[in-house]
Amino acid sequence: MMKKNAVSSLTLIMIAALLGGCGGSDTKIVERDPVPIEDDHDHDDDHDHDDELTQGRLLISAKDQAKVSIIDIKEKQLLEEFTFTEAPSAIYASPSYRYGYVIQRTADLVNVIDSGLSQEDHGDHKDDVIEAPMQMSFNANGSRPTHFTGNHTQSVIFYDGNATTATPASVAVYTESDIANNTAGTRLQYTTHMHGAAQGRGDYLISTVRDAATESTLPDRVAVYKAEAGVFTEQEIFTETCPGLHGSAQNENQIAFGCTDGVLVITQNGDNFTAAKITNPTSFTGTTRIGTVLGDEALEQFVGIAAGQFFALDTTAASITAINWLDTSLATPPTALAYGFADAGELFVILDNQGGLTVIHTHDWAVVDRLQVITSNIAALPTGSRFELAITPGHHIYVSDPIANQIKQVDLDSLNVTDSIQLDFVPNKFTWLGIAEPEGNHH
Repeated sequence: MMKKNAVSSLTLIMIAALLGGCGGSDTKIVERDPVPIEDDHDHDDDHDHDDELTQGRLLISAKDQAKVSIIDIKEKQLLEEFTFTEAPSAIYASPSYRYGYVIQRTADLVNVIDSGLSQEDHGDHKDDVIEAPMQMSFNANGSRPTHFTGNHTQSVIFYDGNATTATPASVAVYTESDIANNTAGTRLQYTTHMHGAAQGRGDYLISTVRDAATESTLPDRVAVYKAEAGVFTEQEIFTETCPGLHGSAQNENQIAFGCTDGVLVITQNGDNFTAAKITNPTSFTGTTRIGTVLGDEALEQFVGIAAGQFFALDTTAASITAINWLDTSLATPPTALAYGFADAGELFVILDNQGGLTVIHTHDWAVVDRLQVITSNIAALPTGSRFELAITPGHHIYVSDPIANQIKQVDLDSLNVTDSIQLDFVPNKFTWLGIAEPEGNHH
């Protein structure tokens, strides 16, 4: 059973060099010299705090409850519990992983939790800071927050709007400065509702367009918008159509959108944007289409999902090629539940409904192995629950087990379950929060 840490237990600790008064009684400053200095200092204590920073914290919602807990991974302890308006529909991390967005879709609310793990930039070095988690005053409210995307500096929320109340869709782009200073971000306001998608590109926003006269809530066009005085203004609408548009992703230079007839690819070259289409392969029959797209800035190719199958999307060759991820030795083929790029884009991981984790090399899309993460009795899975995945910027990922009320830690280097955290509630949505690159992390 976890014990809730009192805030006062997070005492001021200065590691490596004591450089002056920093923080209050609930803050740890892990301060590093810019140049390593040889001495006979005992570094075991430093390593302990490096480990705490490297492992980070988990922000986890409780099934069917309007509650979210933040758990210290190293100590396996509950640091704080927060209560919201409704059970979160999703939880996401901010670009630096410091903050967690708590999405409450039908309540039209988005709240933000500060993990308490951050860095202070001093020019020649950074200080790692450990504080108590807290709920921020910042919120990102709007009608039906649905799709969340991001890059290394921005978080983008697409608000679908509401046909019943005639509330139009909108998009908001937030930075971590917006969260810290409780500012409104940069917004795009539509004139009609839609189940859309958007990708932030610095001063630009690549977002969807829907003809209000059509019956479908899915858009069929894409436009470029530019930020001016806190709002986005339309620059151009691409002539290439994307019927039934659903799903989007980006890498360093391109943005991809899933369409019923293929994938629309927008290429950015400075301030110029061009569009091209990758058409569906002949193997796609009936209603088969790419409806989910995933990308990583380290890779040129995207991953698309169509009818539960994964495909490599090569924008140079304009091809859509199946990724053979299924383990044919299994009596019943599993279904993918959660997935994403890991280990700086070198790997793609798939968590399935049998509790297995398939790891794929992205350089050739070959399967490395499949690890059975969940060893609980699958038949005992609570109604309405499923296994969830949280990917970190390091070599660890986390898998929830709602049967045993646990979170499993998986080491991608050894491909083993290396630890587990016991909870006193049924986990639902969750994400990893922490410092992506701690100054004291020498691994």
